[in-house]
Amino acid sequence: MTKYSSEFKLKIVQQYLEGKVGYKALGHIHGVHHRHIGNWVKLYEQHGTEGLAKRHTNYSVELKLNVLKKHLENSWSNQQTSAYFNIPSPSLIGVWLRLYNQGGETTLEPKPKGRRPVKRTSKDIQTLLKKPINELSHEELLQRVHYVEVENAYLKKLEALAQQKVLANKTKSK
Repeated sequence: MTKYSSEFKLKIVQQYLEGKVGYKALGHIHGVHHRHIGNWVKLYEQHGTEGLAKRHTNYSVELKLNVLKKHLENSWSNQQTSAYFNIPSPSLIGVWLRLYNQGGETTLEPKPKGRRPVKRTSKDIQTLLKKPINELSHEELLQRVHYVEVENAYLKKLEALAQQKVLANKTKSK
């Protein structure tokens, strides 16, 4: 979704509240989907101009659970729930509900930030290959087997490509 300024949202909400134009017409005039306008109006009605302000928030697991509880108890739509809790994107409610249904509370916890674990370097692999097999741990043996399998598949593919090239040259020369 395109990011819109608070002033722009307020201008559209005020035009809607004047009662002369509906969501769809306003959306057409300003190039905004009418669902966004509906959400902005609900946020404005619940929270005033603060509801239209841009926010970058990390929501706690407790808040997410409270939101889902209220959402389900009252049979509210995602839009009604997001307006009540001043959550700018109604689609977040649907995401949280899906995650909760898939795996419970733990799926609502924030994902760890940062880099992925570093993979083994070629130096690590060379050390692993030079080490005698009887000195390797179970995990190291599995890593070594995996490396040898990948290497074998690569060599087979390389051989197949070389054979294709030879056949292509033979057919061209005929």
